[in-house]
Amino acid sequence: MKKALLFFALPLFSTVSLVAQITISGKVLDEKNQPVAFAGVALVAAQDSQLVRGALSNDAGHFKIEYVQPGDYRLMTTMLGYETNYTDAFSVLAGSKNVSADIALQPATNLLKEAVVVAKRPLFEQKADRLVMNVADSPVASGGSALEILKKMPGVLVVQERVTLAGNSNLAIWIDGKPSQYTDMNAVLRDMPGDQIDRVELITQPGAKYDATGGSIINIVLKRNANLGFTGTAALTLGGSTYDQSDAGTDDRNYYRYNPSLSLNYRKNKWNLFGSYSYFERTGFSIINVGRFIGEETYRQGNYTRSFTQSHNYRIGADYFVTDKTTVGVLFRGFSRTGDRPSTNVTNVFNADETQQIGSFTTLNNSVNERDNLFTNLNFRHEFDREAGHALNFDVDYNRFEIANVSYLNIFQNEPNSTESLSEQNLKQPIRIYVGQLDYTLPFDSTFKAEVGAKSSFAEIDNDLRFLRGTTLDPNQSNDFLYKENINAGYLNLSKKAGRFDLNAGLRAEQTVVSGETMGSLVLDRNYLQWFPSASALYHVDEHFGLQGSYSRRVNRPGFQQQNPFVSFIDSLTYQQGNPALLPEVSNNAQFTVTYDNQPFIRISYSKTDDVIIENAPRLEGTRTFTTSANLAQYERWAFELNFPIKIGKIIDGFGGNQFIHNAYNAEYLDQRYERGKWNWLAYWQINANLPADFKVEIGGWYMTKFLEEFFDIGSMGGLNLGVSKTFWDGRGRLSLSLNDILYTENSNVAVNYADVLVDFRERDDSRNARLTFSYRFGNTELKGSRRRSTGSEDASSRVKVE
Repeated sequence: MKKALLFFALPLFSTVSLVAQITISGKVLDEKNQPVAFAGVALVAAQDSQLVRGALSNDAGHFKIEYVQPGDYRLMTTMLGYETNYTDAFSVLAGSKNVSADIALQPATNLLKEAVVVAKRPLFEQKADRLVMNVADSPVASGGSALEILKKMPGVLVVQERVTLAGNSNLAIWIDGKPSQYTDMNAVLRDMPGDQIDRVELITQPGAKYDATGGSIINIVLKRNANLGFTGTAALTLGGSTYDQSDAGTDDRNYYRYNPSLSLNYRKNKWNLFGSYSYFERTGFSIINVGRFIGEETYRQGNYTRSFTQSHNYRIGADYFVTDKTTVGVLFRGFSRTGDRPSTNVTNVFNADETQQIGSFTTLNNSVNERDNLFTNLNFRHEFDREAGHALNFDVDYNRFEIANVSYLNIFQNEPNSTESLSEQNLKQPIRIYVGQLDYTLPFDSTFKAEVGAKSSFAEIDNDLRFLRGTTLDPNQSNDFLYKENINAGYLNLSKKAGRFDLNAGLRAEQTVVSGETMGSLVLDRNYLQWFPSASALYHVDEHFGLQGSYSRRVNRPGFQQQNPFVSFIDSLTYQQGNPALLPEVSNNAQFTVTYDNQPFIRISYSKTDDVIIENAPRLEGTRTFTTSANLAQYERWAFELNFPIKIGKIIDGFGGNQFIHNAYNAEYLDQRYERGKWNWLAYWQINANLPADFKVEIGGWYMTKFLEEFFDIGSMGGLNLGVSKTFWDGRGRLSLSLNDILYTENSNVAVNYADVLVDFRERDDSRNARLTFSYRFGNTELKGSRRRSTGSEDASSRVKVE
């Protein structure tokens, strides 16, 4: 029996031996043909320079890399004082026995007079399915918040601290590929230091593997090093601004920001450990001037808010490489934020033509808030065949938010001995989110692959609102809204290359189960299934031009706050109220693109949305204005886009673009028909100049004409930004100066004129500022353990022989 088992096992062991015992060996020599001891020799993938295995040369210059799998590789050799050496690409086949390589290093000083090509990531990269903005090394982005960085993405606008894509607010914000739809993402983005961000990805037509919620996706990818050995980056940002605020009735003039940060990474053998910490402190302001026209009276409000924010942000994790094919990782990420926003709102009441003042009162609102978050992730990934892309990935997430906000309100008439009306609005909001996700990629051949996956998420949000008049609880303005949501999803996505065509098609199914209880009463109970098809095709006309078309169906589910039926206080004349009867809005999206060298040159897109959730539908009750979310409209959007590169010689490059956008709404509201459409023009540009002495200059900006969003007519606006950076100490040190909104034109002018609601307001904040950032990279910055492209000219003095 044992002999039989051995007979059957011998062929298996022989096969394993052919694969596992392939060895790459050789000798590292200097320019005098003498051995170089302790040189680092890395076996990297030929396609993307990802590290596979490594070794050190011994005293005699010999090195050996064992247990090499079949594939296409290069050898990269590094040694202090010598130029990095890359061999030509070579193939290791299943039947290969050994690979020999003799590598001759050249002293770095011998190459000082030669031309050295340094690879860098451009600010923008157009991928097959997304536009990538690389901000890690951008002087314009240095020291800013995530919200400020998003303003620099082409077509992305921030209006009233709401992120929109060319005026379309149906947009999902993700962090590290994870959606965070259950919390106030605008607040998270406002407080997240931009120095944590590596890149921002704009996905305009998400496929079946992505959650169906929202329209386009903005994915913020945080920094993460993977250098072998120990490495890190320390940075400090100092910033400030000054304004004449006399028109707001305050002597405040100066505002500041302070942001130190540290990131560390250590990788050795099978372990990769990484972590980062940053502290963010800033003061800022917001000024809103509102005009309300109610019956025979005109209300003029001036609101000044000064803010103070402190935020601690941390990230720590580890990857364990069980084998060459299997990796297990754990990640902890979070923040702790405190803020204080005292505001003064002065309201003057006039007659209709504002010739006589008939009253005046003041509302003081001191809002104190705390916000804590802990996100944890456990990841398992197994690559059956790395080259082919055959892989299995499993994620488990836990996300916890603790939100507390107290607003101390004081309302009084602007006359002697006026009685004060003291009240307090106290909100506590714990959020718990659990997610499990499984993704499997199966390539049938080099041109055809399938992706399947499943995901289940559970969310529980408790919205405990207490409103006190003096010290007495007001039950009419207090509530406890408990919201629960479960989404179960599965998808299948197929991609195929056929001649000049790249084809992609997918189908996603999502079951949504939601419930909401208010003070023990069930006000929301839904269970529904939706299907979301998607498809795209790219035709390569020739080596430069391509034609691309795509279609996707998306959903925008109402948020838990939008479905909370109770009223919350904004100011003495403005209140916000939720609507538990909200239905999800569904959109059908299509686009056609002409590409040149894989860049979008001309793009036409169309979107039609039914049961549109108008987030701020206004209505008037006496002198008070309520804004309520409601399914009111059908919405259509056309966008015509023209992009072009900017390149002048070898020094100046960049891009420019235009979008012509038409937004149209058709709704029935307040017994009237709201049927409006409006065209607007959006222009954006970014110019980079690489100057002598390692100086870099960036000039960017945007301009948008008047546009329509829901019931809001929003005036023209724009911005101009300038960044200058200088690198030194062999590229380890970097000093960046950023001047933002130089012309101070990122201000909002908004008007609402519908039914008996007639309101206009103007808002400005701390958008014009200067920031100075110093950063220093320390540790090993030469040999990376993850994707890396060549950073120097390749040396042809290496000889590789495959047997």
